[in-house]
Amino acid sequence: MPKVSDEHKEQRIQQILLAASEVFKSKGYEQATLKDIVEEAGMSRGWIYLYFKDKTTIFLALIDYLDAQLEERISTLLKENKGSAHGVLISYFQETSQSIDRLEDSVVPAIYEFCTTGWREQQVRDYFVNRYIRVTAIFIDVIGKGVENGEFKPTRSVDEIVKYMISSLDGIMLHSLAFGSQQINAVQQVNLLINQLMEMLSVNFLKIMEKNS
Repeated sequence: MPKVSDEHKEQRIQQILLAASEVFKSKGYEQATLKDIVEEAGMSRGWIYLYFKDKTTIFLALIDYLDAQLEERISTLLKENKGSAHGVLISYFQETSQSIDRLEDSVVPAIYEFCTTGWREQQVRDYFVNRYIRVTAIFIDVIGKGVENGEFKPTRSVDEIVKYMISSLDGIMLHSLAFGSQQINAVQQVNLLINQLMEMLSVNFLKIMEKNS
Protein backbone atom coordinates (compact mmCIF):
# COMPACT_ATOMS: atom_id res chain seq x y z
CA MET A 1 0.00 0.00 0.00
CA PRO A 2 1.61 3.33 -1.05
CA LYS A 3 2.31 5.99 1.56
CA VAL A 4 -0.08 8.93 1.60
CA SER A 5 0.25 12.46 2.97
CA ASP A 6 -1.65 13.51 6.09
CA GLU A 7 -3.85 15.77 3.97
CA HIS A 8 -4.68 12.95 1.57
CA LYS A 9 -5.32 10.64 4.53
CA GLU A 10 -7.82 13.11 6.00
CA GLN A 11 -9.55 13.41 2.62
CA ARG A 12 -9.82 9.63 2.41
CA ILE A 13 -11.22 9.37 5.93
CA GLN A 14 -13.77 12.10 5.24
CA GLN A 15 -14.77 10.36 2.00
CA ILE A 16 -15.35 7.12 3.92
CA LEU A 17 -17.31 8.87 6.68
CA LEU A 18 -19.54 10.73 4.22
CA ALA A 19 -20.21 7.48 2.38
CA ALA A 20 -20.93 5.73 5.68
CA SER A 21 -23.31 8.53 6.61
CA GLU A 22 -25.40 7.89 3.49
CA VAL A 23 -25.47 4.15 4.18
CA PHE A 24 -26.49 4.55 7.83
CA LYS A 25 -29.16 7.09 6.87
CA SER A 26 -30.80 4.66 4.46
CA LYS A 27 -30.24 1.34 6.25
CA GLY A 28 -29.77 2.16 9.91
CA TYR A 29 -26.93 0.65 11.93
CA GLU A 30 -27.81 -3.04 12.17
CA GLN A 31 -28.74 -3.55 8.51
CA ALA A 32 -25.75 -1.64 7.13
CA THR A 33 -22.69 -3.67 6.17
CA LEU A 34 -19.06 -2.87 5.52
CA LYS A 35 -19.69 -3.96 1.92
CA ASP A 36 -22.37 -1.25 1.61
CA ILE A 37 -19.89 1.39 2.81
CA VAL A 38 -17.16 0.12 0.48
CA GLU A 39 -19.52 0.39 -2.50
CA GLU A 40 -20.84 3.83 -1.49
CA ALA A 41 -17.29 5.16 -0.97
CA GLY A 42 -16.12 3.80 -4.31
CA MET A 43 -12.96 2.43 -2.69
CA SER A 44 -11.44 -1.00 -2.35
CA ARG A 45 -11.95 -2.90 0.90
CA GLY A 46 -8.19 -2.61 1.44
CA TRP A 47 -8.36 1.20 1.55
CA ILE A 48 -11.17 1.04 4.10
CA TYR A 49 -9.20 -1.36 6.30
CA LEU A 50 -6.22 0.97 6.15
CA TYR A 51 -8.18 3.44 8.30
CA PHE A 52 -10.91 1.42 10.04
CA LYS A 53 -11.05 -2.15 11.31
CA ASP A 54 -14.82 -2.67 11.07
CA LYS A 55 -18.27 -1.11 10.76
CA THR A 56 -18.38 -0.12 14.44
CA THR A 57 -15.17 1.91 14.32
CA ILE A 58 -16.46 3.70 11.22
CA PHE A 59 -19.74 4.49 12.96
CA LEU A 60 -18.06 5.84 16.10
CA ALA A 61 -15.73 7.96 13.96
CA LEU A 62 -18.79 9.30 12.14
CA ILE A 63 -20.43 10.31 15.44
CA ASP A 64 -17.18 12.04 16.48
CA TYR A 65 -17.14 13.83 13.13
CA LEU A 66 -20.73 15.04 13.60
CA ASP A 67 -19.97 16.22 17.14
CA ALA A 68 -16.97 18.15 15.82
CA GLN A 69 -19.29 19.78 13.29
CA LEU A 70 -21.64 20.75 16.13
CA GLU A 71 -18.75 22.37 17.99
CA GLU A 72 -17.74 24.26 14.85
CA ARG A 73 -21.34 25.37 14.30
CA ILE A 74 -21.62 26.72 17.85
CA SER A 75 -18.34 28.59 17.36
CA THR A 76 -19.70 30.09 14.12
CA LEU A 77 -22.96 31.08 15.84
CA LEU A 78 -20.97 32.87 18.54
CA LYS A 79 -19.26 34.96 15.86
CA GLU A 80 -22.50 35.59 13.97
CA ASN A 81 -24.22 36.71 17.19
CA LYS A 82 -21.31 38.95 18.25
CA GLY A 83 -20.49 36.78 21.26
CA SER A 84 -24.07 36.72 22.55
CA ALA A 85 -24.77 33.41 24.29
CA HIS A 86 -28.49 34.18 24.17
CA GLY A 87 -28.26 34.61 20.40
CA VAL A 88 -26.41 31.31 20.07
CA LEU A 89 -29.07 29.39 22.00
CA ILE A 90 -31.95 30.97 20.07
CA SER A 91 -30.24 30.29 16.72
CA TYR A 92 -29.41 26.71 17.71
CA PHE A 93 -32.98 25.95 18.77
CA GLN A 94 -34.37 27.56 15.61
CA GLU A 95 -32.14 25.32 13.50
CA THR A 96 -33.22 22.32 15.58
CA SER A 97 -36.91 23.17 15.01
CA GLN A 98 -36.34 23.46 11.27
CA SER A 99 -34.58 20.08 11.05
CA ILE A 100 -36.79 18.03 13.36
CA ASP A 101 -39.19 17.04 10.56
CA ARG A 102 -36.22 15.56 8.68
CA LEU A 103 -34.86 13.40 11.51
CA GLU A 104 -35.84 10.18 9.74
CA ASP A 105 -33.53 11.12 6.87
CA SER A 106 -30.55 11.77 9.14
CA VAL A 107 -28.05 9.59 11.03
CA VAL A 108 -29.93 10.20 14.31
CA PRO A 109 -32.10 7.04 14.06
CA ALA A 110 -28.98 4.92 13.52
CA ILE A 111 -27.33 6.51 16.56
CA TYR A 112 -30.34 5.68 18.75
CA GLU A 113 -30.40 2.18 17.27
CA PHE A 114 -26.71 1.64 18.01
CA CYS A 115 -27.06 2.97 21.55
CA THR A 116 -30.11 0.86 22.43
CA THR A 117 -28.76 -2.37 20.93
CA GLY A 118 -25.24 -1.97 22.29
CA TRP A 119 -25.81 -0.46 25.73
CA ARG A 120 -25.11 -3.78 27.48
CA GLU A 121 -21.52 -3.63 26.22
CA GLN A 122 -19.34 -1.64 28.59
CA GLN A 123 -17.27 -0.21 25.75
CA VAL A 124 -20.38 1.23 24.10
CA ARG A 125 -21.69 2.64 27.38
CA ASP A 126 -18.31 4.21 28.13
CA TYR A 127 -18.26 5.79 24.67
CA PHE A 128 -21.67 7.39 25.06
CA VAL A 129 -20.92 8.59 28.59
CA ASN A 130 -17.79 10.32 27.28
CA ARG A 131 -19.78 11.72 24.37
CA TYR A 132 -22.42 13.04 26.75
CA ILE A 133 -19.73 14.76 28.81
CA ARG A 134 -18.21 16.25 25.66
CA VAL A 135 -21.48 17.60 24.24
CA THR A 136 -22.59 18.87 27.65
CA ALA A 137 -19.33 20.78 27.96
CA ILE A 138 -20.03 22.62 24.68
CA PHE A 139 -23.25 24.12 26.02
CA ILE A 140 -21.90 24.69 29.53
CA ASP A 141 -19.23 26.82 27.87
CA VAL A 142 -21.84 28.78 25.87
CA ILE A 143 -24.03 29.51 28.89
CA GLY A 144 -20.94 30.23 30.97
CA LYS A 145 -20.04 32.97 28.48
CA GLY A 146 -23.53 34.38 28.91
CA VAL A 147 -23.10 34.46 32.68
CA GLU A 148 -19.71 36.15 32.37
CA ASN A 149 -20.94 38.90 30.05
CA GLY A 150 -24.07 39.60 32.09
CA GLU A 151 -26.67 38.13 29.72
CA PHE A 152 -27.71 35.41 32.17
CA LYS A 153 -28.24 35.14 35.91
CA PRO A 154 -29.16 31.46 36.31
CA THR A 155 -31.61 30.32 38.99
CA ARG A 156 -30.02 26.84 38.96
CA SER A 157 -26.48 25.63 38.34
CA VAL A 158 -25.37 25.85 34.70
CA ASP A 159 -24.60 22.12 34.79
CA GLU A 160 -28.20 21.28 35.81
CA ILE A 161 -29.70 23.58 33.17
CA VAL A 162 -27.60 22.13 30.35
CA LYS A 163 -28.35 18.53 31.34
CA TYR A 164 -32.06 19.34 31.50
CA MET A 165 -31.83 20.94 28.05
CA ILE A 166 -30.07 17.95 26.49
CA SER A 167 -32.40 15.40 28.11
CA SER A 168 -35.45 17.36 26.94
CA LEU A 169 -34.16 17.70 23.38
CA ASP A 170 -33.27 14.00 23.22
CA GLY A 171 -36.76 13.14 24.45
CA ILE A 172 -38.39 15.33 21.82
CA MET A 173 -36.27 13.81 19.06
CA LEU A 174 -36.87 10.23 20.23
CA HIS A 175 -40.64 10.78 20.42
CA SER A 176 -40.57 12.48 17.01
CA LEU A 177 -39.01 9.36 15.52
CA ALA A 178 -41.36 7.02 17.37
CA PHE A 179 -44.66 8.84 16.89
CA GLY A 180 -44.01 11.56 14.31
CA SER A 181 -43.05 15.18 14.88
CA GLN A 182 -46.53 16.43 13.98
CA GLN A 183 -48.22 14.01 16.38
CA ILE A 184 -46.19 15.20 19.38
CA ASN A 185 -46.14 18.88 18.35
CA ALA A 186 -42.34 18.78 18.29
CA VAL A 187 -41.78 22.37 17.16
CA GLN A 188 -44.09 23.69 19.88
CA GLN A 189 -42.26 21.56 22.44
CA VAL A 190 -38.92 23.00 21.34
CA ASN A 191 -40.35 26.52 21.67
CA LEU A 192 -41.66 25.67 25.14
CA LEU A 193 -38.21 24.38 26.08
CA ILE A 194 -36.65 27.66 24.90
CA ASN A 195 -39.04 29.62 27.13
CA GLN A 196 -38.26 27.39 30.11
CA LEU A 197 -34.53 27.82 29.58
CA MET A 198 -34.83 31.59 29.31
CA GLU A 199 -36.71 31.61 32.63
CA MET A 200 -34.10 29.43 34.32
CA LEU A 201 -31.33 31.62 32.91
CA SER A 202 -33.05 34.88 33.99
CA VAL A 203 -32.16 36.58 30.72
CA ASN A 204 -31.03 40.22 30.98
CA PHE A 205 -32.60 41.60 27.80
CA LEU A 206 -31.22 45.10 28.44
CA LYS A 207 -27.71 43.67 28.38
CA ILE A 208 -28.48 41.79 25.17
CA MET A 209 -29.83 44.95 23.54
CA GLU A 210 -26.62 46.76 24.51
CA LYS A 211 -24.53 44.02 22.86
CA ASN A 212 -26.59 44.18 19.68
CA SER A 213 -26.61 47.97 19.44
